[in-house]
Amino acid sequence: MERWSQDSPPIAEIDVLWITAGLGCDGDTIAMTAATQPSIEEIVQGAIPWTPRVKFHNPFLSSEVGDDFLRRFHLAAEGKLDPFILVIEGSIPNENNKSEGYWASLGTDPSTGQPITTCEWIDRLAPHAWAVIAVGT
Repeated sequence: MERWSQDSPPIAEIDVLWITAGLGCDGDTIAMTAATQPSIEEIVQGAIPWTPRVKFHNPFLSSEVGDDFLRRFHLAAEGKLDPFILVIEGSIPNENNKSEGYWASLGTDPSTGQPITTCEWIDRLAPHAWAVIAVGT
């Protein structure tokens, strides 16, 4: 995967993979919908000069659901979505402090049928992300 450098052309469009599957509320997602300077509509439509069009993949804001929603996450984990920004909202649970079960997950692994924990998503996505942003507490 080619990384961005000073000599790279401007990014025209960027995906934002937003995970809310932590141990917290979705307050930042809700606050984003009320923003006005700029508004989420201006960001998504690419209406702000010199900024790329943003494609948000947030479980509360997306019109896609299920496997259709998770498709971009799986592509990004395979290194097939570039560039993208990974946003993690809320607390990240420690999945190693118990003998079985899990605290938080998003979707299921197609090869095992098991839930994909928030920690697994971070491990799969962060190495490929253009940037990783933590929001919330």
